[in-house]
Amino acid sequence: MGTGRIVALVLGVLLLLPGLALLGAGGTLLWADWTSRSDGFVVSPDETFSTQGYALVSERIDLSTDADWVPVSAALGTARVDVTGPGTDAVFVGIAPVADATAYLGGVQRTVIDDLGFDGPSTATDERPGGAPSGPPADQDIWIASTSGSGTQQLTWEPAEGAWMLVVMNADGSAGLQVEARAGAEFPALDAIGWGVLAGGVLVTAIAVALLVIAARTPKDRRPPAYPQGYVLPPPRSPAGPEYRTPEPTSAPDRTTPGSDDR
Repeated sequence: MGTGRIVALVLGVLLLLPGLALLGAGGTLLWADWTSRSDGFVVSPDETFSTQGYALVSERIDLSTDADWVPVSAALGTARVDVTGPGTDAVFVGIAPVADATAYLGGVQRTVIDDLGFDGPSTATDERPGGAPSGPPADQDIWIASTSGSGTQQLTWEPAEGAWMLVVMNADGSAGLQVEARAGAEFPALDAIGWGVLAGGVLVTAIAVALLVIAARTPKDRRPPAYPQGYVLPPPRSPAGPEYRTPEPTSAPDRTTPGSDDR
């Protein structure tokens, strides 16, 4: 195997894995965009959460984009949380800056919800001890967006850069709470991002396959022909040494000529 074929083989293998990864990621994004939308929102599955304390709270939600010129709202669109309480009990749903929510609930018995969203089933196992809140949640002026009532409560919010906390409580601030909830966002660019990632995966994978084909192909015999095209081989030469000639036959003497002995 020549040097060029070895280089093609190495580059093909190195490009094949990221190409397949891009294909998988693009397909997953498009699948989520096509199958997980509800009323224009990409939503997580419904899950049940409960606490013996006074509040269900999310972990710290840090929102930011790598590019300063792209606002978070442009990347996520409008965010939405659907919360359904049991029976006719009124529930409160609000979102506030982490600092303000911690000041209100820092000493309150609560349950922290881990991994709320699309990464799989959430686990509400982080129980924080404490006492009762200082007052009902709706009386606080810390909320960026909030809603309360019985039945399904739908909180919509325009995301912005910063650190946020989602809070679900009984509207009267009492202990003991069980709800069904799901989160979602519009993700307006998800379809374009999915197609872009998929196209990149197709391109990288095609280049990798082409390099592997080049590396595996049997090289042609590039040696020049022994004789030019159209050349006719000369007849074989005789062995070295004096040229042998076949002796010519001799004729018998003519006995009818004069002077011959005719007896």
